[in-house]
Amino acid sequence: MIKILKLTMFIAHLPLSAFILFRKGKNDLNKLPRLHANIYLIGIIAAAGLFLQTPQAESAFIEQLAIDPVAISLANTVTASPPGISSIHYNPAGLSLMGDGNFISTGAIIPIIKKTSRFTADPNFEQFHDYQGNAIKDPLAGTEGTNTSGRMYLPVLDTNLDFLIAPVLGLSHRNPGSKWTFGYSAYVPFAVGINCGDGNDPSRYDGKAVYLQHLIYAGPAVSYRLHKTLSLGASFGLGQTAMGIDMNVRAPNEIVNITKVLGDTTQGMSNPIFNLMGIPMPLFGGGLGPYQDVGNLSFNIRDDFSPSFNLGTLWEPFEWISFGLSYQSPIKSHLSGKYSFKYSQEWQNMTYWMGQNALMQIISMVFDLPYQSVTEQTGTVTTDLELPQVVNFGIKLKPVKRLSLLADLHWANWSSVKQDNIVFDQKIQLLQMAKFMGYAGGAYNMVLQRDFKDTLNWGVGIEYQALDWLALRAGYENRTASTRDQFYDLLYCLPSLDSYGAGVGIKWNDINIDLALGYLVNKSYTISNNGSVNMNSTVLGAGLQNPYRGLNYEQETITYMGGLKVTTPLEMVTGMLYKSIAYVTPSRWSKVAPAKGSLKAAGTGMEKPVDSSSAIINNLRPEGKYYYIEDSE
Repeated sequence: MIKILKLTMFIAHLPLSAFILFRKGKNDLNKLPRLHANIYLIGIIAAAGLFLQTPQAESAFIEQLAIDPVAISLANTVTASPPGISSIHYNPAGLSLMGDGNFISTGAIIPIIKKTSRFTADPNFEQFHDYQGNAIKDPLAGTEGTNTSGRMYLPVLDTNLDFLIAPVLGLSHRNPGSKWTFGYSAYVPFAVGINCGDGNDPSRYDGKAVYLQHLIYAGPAVSYRLHKTLSLGASFGLGQTAMGIDMNVRAPNEIVNITKVLGDTTQGMSNPIFNLMGIPMPLFGGGLGPYQDVGNLSFNIRDDFSPSFNLGTLWEPFEWISFGLSYQSPIKSHLSGKYSFKYSQEWQNMTYWMGQNALMQIISMVFDLPYQSVTEQTGTVTTDLELPQVVNFGIKLKPVKRLSLLADLHWANWSSVKQDNIVFDQKIQLLQMAKFMGYAGGAYNMVLQRDFKDTLNWGVGIEYQALDWLALRAGYENRTASTRDQFYDLLYCLPSLDSYGAGVGIKWNDINIDLALGYLVNKSYTISNNGSVNMNSTVLGAGLQNPYRGLNYEQETITYMGGLKVTTPLEMVTGMLYKSIAYVTPSRWSKVAPAKGSLKAAGTGMEKPVDSSSAIINNLRPEGKYYYIEDSE
């Protein structure tokens, strides 16, 4: 019971900042008078809806990216050498390596993601043509763009920020000589966010601004030293999953092009047959060009209660070798929020044309087509999202006392994600039309096949104790993407990356400082020859999204990360806090100064003080070992 009370006290010290921490050649116009049926015409424009994609939220890139500076510097090879309080995520058994007493770790990690997208015309693509038979050039051919910043969701304040930052925050406690260690942490195990700005970046048609993040805002944990060489641990995470997207929409396909050709051809003309049938001119209200904007889609959704758990074991049979094994459960979330479909004037003209008279309205209702022109559809959207279970295995070798060699394997069960299903609270005009191209998801649901693959990433790291107060670290990890090339898109999907890390650990008095730099890179990833049904396929009806049809794509991805973590006895922090308050209001606080090394104010009689600031070098690890590095003697 005393341990529970102590842990509750530590949680109370969490700062509020923890909570501030997604053609066909020329058209034969001579056949125009042969179109005898209104139904046939409406069936043609119904095909115009085949272009809208469900936002994707999965890629190996977002796993364990910005959690702890030590892990960044060692490229995530920390399962057998857990990094202090962040053991709660990587391997909860590593809490047993923390020292007796109370410790607090604070800091932050700042990732900078730079994605450059280049588009070139596919020479084998048969271009679209206008009503005069002239080829229509895609304005995106030969262009490139680079995102201007990141994008993240800020909890509590319920707003988006155009930069990325991840918190490092945790507390640990162990009574002297106890086999039990308790911890508490807040961190971000999954995160990615990109903002391409409001300009002419060609990526705006597949993700002008997107983010996906999972924040563990309450992560209690416990470890138990079962034996001198064996520890077990477990942690429980209360988390918030958030996703957002802002993207423009266009529809480069033959059916859309036909509506524009017919619309341009019938401008200002009158046809007796069409007049008799009650079909107004121009056809399709003027039509919609293959490279014209259809509109804009945006939404922000979240789930404030997404629980998960981690299990781990750490075995140190000899001084020169250690083994670590951990399991991270899947995170299942039911996200909900608000969405907005804003339609272009051309789209509004088409839907208005479909309901200009009673006959056309009746036909539209029979085929469940939109016939009322609206500038925007808004409402509530929901989806179920699963982040995969992960298994980590690591080994640490110490050929000499000052040198540690580390290696890790990370398996993630991404194949559990087969498709996405976005559910709207009303019939969406785009989806109503898409069904005429074989889409069977319905007018309320956007369903997209994904078929992700499991990933198995490996990494190696090295740590060298250069001086008693200085540790040097470096690492490399091969991060394999979970997305298959044929389903690649520009939202949350990123290619396989090479991850490099470097950093230092500094011991200064009773303070441990960890600094890290990370660099992730893929210089060239290409999707050509109509390689992705979610991006640039030329097969009509291949998928819901082909904004770059007829274009080859090349992407360069570079991410920079900087991280800082400071670990110190909790009493040092609370003592400084009380002194600061006493300095500002001495008359009020002078009588409640805390006892040295204690969590309670003097005179409470709640517990015996524990001075964890003394002899910290020999106290932070069992048997006289140092917190981050072995005692060098």
